[in-house]
Amino acid sequence: MKPYRLPVQRINDGKPIITPQGSAWESGVTFNATAIYLPRSEKNDAIILKLLGLKEISDKKLDDGVVAIFYRARPKQDPGYRWSRSYIGLAIFTPMFELLKRFPEPILSPANKVTAYDGLGVEDPRITRIDDTFYCVYCGVADKLNGDYQASICLARSTDLFTWEKLGPVQGEVNFPHIKNKDGVLFPEKIEGKYFLLHRPYHNELPLSDFSIHLAMADSLPGVWKNCGEILHSFINPECCDSWVGAGSVPIPIGDKKYLVIYHIGNFLKKDKNLREYDLGAAIFDFNNFSEKQPAVIVDKRLEPLMVPETKWEIEAPYSDSVANVVFICGSYEYKGDIYLIYGGGDTYTLAAKVNKQVLLEELQKSDSTNPYIKNKTNFL
Repeated sequence: MKPYRLPVQRINDGKPIITPQGSAWESGVTFNATAIYLPRSEKNDAIILKLLGLKEISDKKLDDGVVAIFYRARPKQDPGYRWSRSYIGLAIFTPMFELLKRFPEPILSPANKVTAYDGLGVEDPRITRIDDTFYCVYCGVADKLNGDYQASICLARSTDLFTWEKLGPVQGEVNFPHIKNKDGVLFPEKIEGKYFLLHRPYHNELPLSDFSIHLAMADSLPGVWKNCGEILHSFINPECCDSWVGAGSVPIPIGDKKYLVIYHIGNFLKKDKNLREYDLGAAIFDFNNFSEKQPAVIVDKRLEPLMVPETKWEIEAPYSDSVANVVFICGSYEYKGDIYLIYGGGDTYTLAAKVNKQVLLEELQKSDSTNPYIKNKTNFL
């Protein structure tokens, strides 16, 4: 599918910024990364010093701070397990993507028992900073030992981005025994005294087209979380036999209880019913009219596709378990007027791109929540 007319500039000439290496936990794929930008400040400097193992910050390349990128990694082989388990690694870059440090060991690893809530993998991290604490929402996968698995939204926290405390699956309607769930993303601040979470619940028997973004709310971060319901559903696309959506990166505040939200769109293409394509979309969520009974009213503007697979790193899938034709986002941040997108390409690599924030917001203001693929047809929230 053709991307929206909005120009998106790929970083590093479109080549990956993180690729698989070694023969162990990150030898197969390194993808679906989140990102935290740490501009220089007294609090952030203490974190930067610890992450880089420095006593003082004297290097000019650190004047604008650093970007911490947490990526999902899997080994080429993982004998004794149903599939290669996922780990979370960490690499530190300058804002211009010069690599400063890549940690040799995972920051988060699966539990020792495969039946534990994340014993088959810690997947697709999204990290939100709330006050002085970083919260990592990830998908924990457990082996149910009956041919099935359980996917849960799990939480970990840290004050320094290096040492993490696992808090386990969040409580409430968003997890087992109620449902399987993925794509958990915390909003970066309380709204009207409540925490909010984007997530994508699913059942094995549901058609993919019913995989949609839901909104949950809670008084505390571990929960209990109340699922308010679906807020964003896939459009009907005449080029696809099935389409679905899921949450992407942490929403970016743009003022007045409004947020810029980047999400992913999955498709099965009609030209080949076995061929998938993952794209990116953008939306503005406005909480001024939020209603627990009608949560979808927060979706004010919607633009898609913002970005589609175009380069070899996005189109090809060299790993045996990879998926071709994928751009999948878990990380974004604002830096010097641009929105930087940190995403997985070809289900294998971590890549980066940027789009001008003002241009993106202007284009979103021109859009609405109607289906761009079929004229005069609205979406079906």
